Amino acid sequence: MKTLVRILITATALTAAPAFAGGSNNDSTGADVVNGQISLGDVWSHMTVNVATVDGSVSEAATGVGNTVQILTMTDSKVTNSQVTKGAIGSRLDANVTGVNGDVSLTSTTLCNGADISTDPNVTAVSSKQICASGDPSAAVNANVSGINGFATIAASAIGNQMETDSNAANFPVKNYQENQSGMYATVNANVNNVANGVNASSVAVGNTAQIVQYNTNP
Repeated sequence: MKTLVRILITATALTAAPAFAGGSNNDSTGADVVNGQISLGDVWSHMTVNVATVDGSVSEAATGVGNTVQILTMTDSKVTNSQVTKGAIGSRLDANVTGVNGDVSLTSTTLCNGADISTDPNVTAVSSKQICASGDPSAAVNANVSGINGFATIAASAIGNQMETDSNAANFPVKNYQENQSGMYATVNANVNNVANGVNASSVAVGNTAQIVQYNTNP
């Protein structure tokens, strides 16, 4: 079981979900993974929902992402990641929700560049470069929520560059460069009434965020 011995955190991170890795080369000496991604076009997600009288729970999400990668290796590895986003990115969720017996979750998430790198070898070298030059990424939730017997969560998150890497390698050099040229905007407009178990509303805008974790596998 891994025991955490050292953590370096520059900001709170939101985990990116989708994954794509390109240019990998695995052989008996280890893995050499090279990922290069450039997003030039606009990326926009817009969802409008009207929900009434639901016996269970309701979960609605709008997500706009420029570049994202997830890399997992189980051998000595050299990982090089380069991500550039220049197109406009945004997500918006407009929701009217009423008469729900369970919980309600309404989220809007926008991300320029995201990388999740995890390795379990003796030696790992990670080099990551991310540039967000998008036209003011934004995330917004406009919601009317009423008559909820459970818990209500309403959240908007706009993030420029996000990088997370972890390894149990004794030798674990990491080079991380993040450049955000954009304004980040997160907005929540909500009218909430008659919620039985509580409400959690949040609006988060982050330029650059990184988390670097080294584990110790010794007992």
